[in-house]
Amino acid sequence: MNFVLTGLSHKNAPLDILERVAISEEDLPSHIRALSSRLDSHDSATILSTCNRTELYAVTRNTGATMEEMITYLSILGDRNHQPSSNGTRADLAPYVYAKTGYDAVHHLFRVVTGLDSLVQGDHQVAGQVSRSFQALANVDTPADPVLSRMFHVAFRTGRTARKESGLGWSQVSIPSFGVKLLEREIGDLTGKSALLVGAGETGRITASSLMRAGVANMRIASRSRARSKGLAEDMNAVSVPLENVGPEMATVDIVITCTGANQNIILKNDIQPHISTRSSDIHILDLGLPRDVEPNVADLNNVRLFTLEDLQRLQDEHQKSIAEASEKAETIVANAAAEFIDDIEIQPLLRDIGESAERIRAAELQRTLSKLQNIDPNTRQAIEAMTRSMVKRILADPIQILKQRKR
Repeated sequence: MNFVLTGLSHKNAPLDILERVAISEEDLPSHIRALSSRLDSHDSATILSTCNRTELYAVTRNTGATMEEMITYLSILGDRNHQPSSNGTRADLAPYVYAKTGYDAVHHLFRVVTGLDSLVQGDHQVAGQVSRSFQALANVDTPADPVLSRMFHVAFRTGRTARKESGLGWSQVSIPSFGVKLLEREIGDLTGKSALLVGAGETGRITASSLMRAGVANMRIASRSRARSKGLAEDMNAVSVPLENVGPEMATVDIVITCTGANQNIILKNDIQPHISTRSSDIHILDLGLPRDVEPNVADLNNVRLFTLEDLQRLQDEHQKSIAEASEKAETIVANAAAEFIDDIEIQPLLRDIGESAERIRAAELQRTLSKLQNIDPNTRQAIEAMTRSMVKRILADPIQILKQRKR
């Protein structure tokens, strides 16, 4: 069995391409089932979808065929109706799709979970996003292959270790905190400013906390879930407003940040134009959604300054310099952990064969010996059997340990 990965991310694909293949959390199980149905029955696959990447992972016996099907499925995702795509759609995505196998696929996942491959390097939010994507497998009828599950579990453990031991986790940066920093660069001090936050999920909560730390004094929160927006508003000493009131609210606030996870634009130019036209000052809109929450042509309106995930890249170089040493340590930990994982996976069949061979020999010799003994009582039989099992286990312990060490 080999590990296979195909995907697109912020590193090599523009925002309009990324949003075409993005999958909402609630739709992940159905897409995992659809992808799995295209693969061999012995294969196992899952899909990872975060705010800046969509990746397909599998363990397979036929690397080439599985990779081809996974790339085809990405082109299916690229079609708005999730129907088999034309060659044109596949050609559109082709320059941005990457594929990795074996160690490279495992190493990539470990880097993603650790936050080393994030739009904001060291992003502490991404591990939770990966975890929720992986948990979608629980809602799929066919259980995941144990090796695929093990890869993700080891990735989570490696991420925690790397962040802690390298110091990468100390910065506690995230895409929302970077977004607020971008707004501070564009506007200046946010103390006393008013903000409208559209979205009350995990990203919304982190965004709200970042705005409060930046000094925003008046915050309104809207969400597709009124209960969720009310709950977050209570926690943040903010005001919950209906989602349909977003337009009127934009007539007065200084800042709008969106992070809904919706499948399509929810803030449209024609809907908000009457409210924006009454403003005497600029409104700064930061769209953290993927797909985008804000219709791109909103940027054409007077008094609007629209920023998206792509604009955060401007701050990445500066941030990367500040955490260079921690990142280097984390990279070493992750690379070693990925290599160790691959070694363990590759050596398991050999160790299993050794164990099974030793057990056959033990059982045969035990049966031969017991057949020669007369009137042996059950307790003595059990004691002899336990003794032979213990002997075989102790005899194999050192050779197995040596094999593991040499493999690494």
